[in-house]
Amino acid sequence: MNLTELLDRTASSWPNKMALIDADAGVSYADLANQSRMLAAQLKAAHFSEGCRIGLCLPNSCNYIALTFALWRIGAVVVPIPTESTESERANIATMMQLEAILSRKPRAQSKGSERLAPDVFISQLNPEPPPDNHGLNLAFIRFTSGTTAQSKGVALCHETIHERVIAANQALQISPADTVMWCLPMSHHFLVTIVLYISQGATIVLARHILSRQFLDSVNRWQGTVLYAAPFHYSLLARDGSELNLGSVRLAVSTTCGLTEAVADCFRERFGLPLSQALGVIELGLVCVNVDEPVSRWNSVGRPMSKFAVNVKNPDSNGYGEIEVSGPGFFDAYTHPWTPRERLMPDGWFSTGDFGRVDAEGYLYLAGRKSAVINLAGRKVFPEEIEFVLNRHPSVKESRAYGILHPHLGEVVEAEVVLKDSGTPDALRDFCRLHLSADKVPSFFHPVAFINKTATTHKIMRHLSPPVA
Repeated sequence: MNLTELLDRTASSWPNKMALIDADAGVSYADLANQSRMLAAQLKAAHFSEGCRIGLCLPNSCNYIALTFALWRIGAVVVPIPTESTESERANIATMMQLEAILSRKPRAQSKGSERLAPDVFISQLNPEPPPDNHGLNLAFIRFTSGTTAQSKGVALCHETIHERVIAANQALQISPADTVMWCLPMSHHFLVTIVLYISQGATIVLARHILSRQFLDSVNRWQGTVLYAAPFHYSLLARDGSELNLGSVRLAVSTTCGLTEAVADCFRERFGLPLSQALGVIELGLVCVNVDEPVSRWNSVGRPMSKFAVNVKNPDSNGYGEIEVSGPGFFDAYTHPWTPRERLMPDGWFSTGDFGRVDAEGYLYLAGRKSAVINLAGRKVFPEEIEFVLNRHPSVKESRAYGILHPHLGEVVEAEVVLKDSGTPDALRDFCRLHLSADKVPSFFHPVAFINKTATTHKIMRHLSPPVA
């Protein structure tokens, strides 16, 4: 199959229904489908071949959606590139993912040539060496999992795989043409079981460009939003709102991307009379759990596994906590760097999520923390290894450890320990990081230390530790 079938089917069933609303402008499903066809014709004229990998580096917009479906129409593989990434990060993704071109708002200097595709979209041609091999799979999407580390890889997903996870997710979310979804997350990080799902079911998507509470609430009430799908960061902003505005039209508010604190859950429910439903989504797996059954009494649970999913706690301790494994539909097809098919990675059908947690007697999953200590920045996941890779390249740094510090509104902010070879200054390290990392990944504080704590046997960095005194 091809995922464009979902858009075309919706456009045929509800041609005049609004697919997307951005400010005061609306795009119907018929117009969105036609726009994707016209863009596909232009892309085909640019001589892109079936199976080629194209980077998409654009902000949230109708263009982002139309171009994604246009690329799928010509058989291309979409590789999202966050707009906040630096030129160094984009070049790294282009090389490692063997991109044939990047679509962005400005032409790239490091390309074979650029041409305008739309008023604010340029095609920058690249020359991947060697050209990519998709191993005979009907690939639709590759999500690059980290920016600049040697351990970076891409999560490869076929059209059929994505369709499976969309169907599975909607068994819990119950999205329908009656829904209006308020969208505030970056499409470069969230698209498949969100945007594709909403389009497949004929829902209307409203781009909420202003995340400050008053503007967001105004938008929800103006468009009678029924579904919120956001990060704890966004809900913490709303919970502090002091106006008289409410969320009377909202039937479901899902909190995702990182753990929800009790304070945010309680304050949001007290302010709006609406519970927050936590969810567990993994790029390799899709949406595994969402707590739509007991969002109040079990506010700290991500819910029970959805239909056809199963959760296993591996090697539980005396309190029932262990590493979480999942089996179910819509699992990723391969890692691309190096190419490793799903069957080789999980021969028994179970995927280790990297989370630690427990399952209670009624089957509700509770997460305790991440195995790899991923840092959550206002809804975006950042790998500490990525920041350490940059820091360790500085001539004054022997080794480093990056980690997240809880922040009352942003989720976490980045700090780092550094073992210095000489008298390197925090300002010099900060300036170096700014050259190679997007601004939100640059540590706010650098703590000089005598050593980095590591495990005795494997010598891996021990994360979740307080910085030692130098």
